[in-house]
Amino acid sequence: MSPRVRRATSAGSRTGVGRWVRLALGAAVLAGAALIWSMPSSGAADSMTFHARLDGAPLDLSSSGDPIVLKPDRPSLLTLEMRNRGSDPAVVRHVQIRGTAFGITLMAYDFTINTLVPAGGHQRLTVPVQFVDLGQQNDGLLPATMTLLSADNAELASQDFTVDVQGSPGSLMVIFTMIVAIATGVGIAAVWIAIVRRRLPPSRWRRGLRLGVVGAGVGITLTMALSLLLFMPPKGSVWIPLLLIPTLVGFVLGYLSPGPMAMDEGEEEVEDWMRATVPMNQPA
Repeated sequence: MSPRVRRATSAGSRTGVGRWVRLALGAAVLAGAALIWSMPSSGAADSMTFHARLDGAPLDLSSSGDPIVLKPDRPSLLTLEMRNRGSDPAVVRHVQIRGTAFGITLMAYDFTINTLVPAGGHQRLTVPVQFVDLGQQNDGLLPATMTLLSADNAELASQDFTVDVQGSPGSLMVIFTMIVAIATGVGIAAVWIAIVRRRLPPSRWRRGLRLGVVGAGVGITLTMALSLLLFMPPKGSVWIPLLLIPTLVGFVLGYLSPGPMAMDEGEEEVEDWMRATVPMNQPA
C-alpha cells in the first residue's frame, strides 16, 4: 500500500471515529436533557393549591404499590377541592391529565370546569370523567400529572400521581412491548452467532454501536415489562438509567469484543504484501 493510500485511509478512519464520538456525545446530551425535562416543574403558582380524589382515592397518596386504578370501561368521578391563597380571585378553566413514558405522552385528557375560586377562599366540585379509548392504548402502571389551567392556559397548580390502567391485553402498549422484545431477542441471537463465528464488523466503533442498539432494546423491554407487571411505572428516574446502562454496557462489550478471525486478517496482509512486491511495468 502506497504512503498516499495509507494516509487517506488513516484520515478516513479518523473522520469515522470522530463521527461516532459526536454521535455518542449527542446521545448523552439528549439523555441528560430528557432527565431534566422529566423532573417535576416548580413553575406553578404557589397561591393555588388543590386536593383531588379519583373514585374516592386521593391522588397525592398514590404510589407504585398503591396506584390510582383506572377502568376505562366505566366513568370515574373526580372530586376537586381547590384553595386560593392569593389576594386575587382565580378562574380555573380547564383540568388537564397527562400520562407519559420515555418523554412521550401516552394519555391525554382535558375537560372544562369554569370555576371561580375567590381570593383567600376555596371551592369544591365533583365532575364525571370518561377515559375514552384508554384501554386500547395503555395497560399497566403509568406516571401521570393533573394540572389546573387558567383562562389563558397558564398553569395554576399541578399534582403528580401514579395510575394503574386496567386496559386490554391487545393494547398498543402491550403490542409495542412484544415487538421490541422479539426484535431484541433476534438481535441478541444474531450478535451471539456473529461472536461465535468471529463475524462481527472489523471496526471497534461499529461493533460497539451494534451491541449498544441491542442494549437499548433490552432497556426498553425491561422498562415496559416492569410497567405491565405492575412493579414500577416508566417515569424518568426509572427508564433513563434502565436505558442508558444496558446501552453503554453493550457498547463497551462490542468495542472490546473480538473482530474477524485472525486468519482472515492475515490473508489480507499477505495479499497486500504480495501486491507491494510485484514489480510494476516500467514505461518504454
